[in-house]
Amino acid sequence: MSSGRFFWNAILMAALVLGMFRESPVALASTADSILLTLTPEQISAHWVKTEVAVPRRISRTIRRTGTINFDEGRVSVISARVAAREVKILAFEGQRVSKNDDLAKVYSPDFVTAEVEYLNAFRVAKTSQDASEARSYIQAVAKKLLLMGASEKDLSRLSKTGKIDPYLTIHSPRAGTILNSQLREGLFMNPGDQLLTIADLSKLWVYMDIFEGDLPLVRQGQNIMVHTVAYPEMSFSGKIIYLGGMVDPATRTFHVRGEISNPENLLKPGMFASVVISLDRPTGEIALPDASFIRDDQGYHVFVETAPGSFVTREVSAGDESDGEMTIFSGVSSGETVAVSGAILLENMRQDLQNRGVLPKARKRQVR
Repeated sequence: MSSGRFFWNAILMAALVLGMFRESPVALASTADSILLTLTPEQISAHWVKTEVAVPRRISRTIRRTGTINFDEGRVSVISARVAAREVKILAFEGQRVSKNDDLAKVYSPDFVTAEVEYLNAFRVAKTSQDASEARSYIQAVAKKLLLMGASEKDLSRLSKTGKIDPYLTIHSPRAGTILNSQLREGLFMNPGDQLLTIADLSKLWVYMDIFEGDLPLVRQGQNIMVHTVAYPEMSFSGKIIYLGGMVDPATRTFHVRGEISNPENLLKPGMFASVVISLDRPTGEIALPDASFIRDDQGYHVFVETAPGSFVTREVSAGDESDGEMTIFSGVSSGETVAVSGAILLENMRQDLQNRGVLPKARKRQVR
């Protein structure tokens, strides 16, 4: 907007030098707060002042905050050792994408081998047992023990059909995703509870941000967000707000907000910093005008309202939020009135020129917004 003002100032100065404004705009009336100017026919035909009818419309506002990208906690699985074992062979490595039930590693566990033997013996006992229900319960109990150790239903089916013990326990992937934080090493001894690796589905991620207390009434679940990162400055990632914090942080006077964003190509990584734009939707229409319509002084803003073709009156206004090159107006301009939206700086310079030459009384100094 500043470059536009410089452009109009330069044009105005050149015009004055060339004598284009030999006929100054006529001051029809003036008061302390309102001055009516009428352009000459030559100035009107030059179309240096463009107008727009003020009408209520739905305004799209935004809040910009910084955030941190993290896992979608519902799409993360942490794999831990379920039995005491020794690492034998690694089948999938950190950073690798795997599917559900893919083999990740094979380990040797005496406890697992013992459970396999017990499982096969349960079938032999069932054949000689006179109580079929009890035999079935025994088989199910041993099968559950193997499953808790990490065996799959496929492993149990193979064992019951072949009757051959596999000395190695295969660790399977519980979900499709990317392997992160792998602690698997060949020759590693592991105990129950040791964390081995993390598998995360990164197709959707969470972004955490802090919203100021004053913006709390503006933010709600379901609002659209747009995420930008330093790694991909030309790209944006869309999402929506899924959670609003339950309390305000007494130290920062902010509350936590969580958004969900799509990451179909797995470009975004947990831990990245992000710039988040929250789109605030408003159900009611508001009057808004381009930034170039407003002239600012130390007491507020004024615009130029057209009262007749080529005639403009200064009008003080109460301006609101600014977004995407527009500002809302709370008071001062009514729906249906015509306002100068391009060339307001030209009218302001004309008004000041008339004041400097004594045609109009001096008014408080205006500054361009």
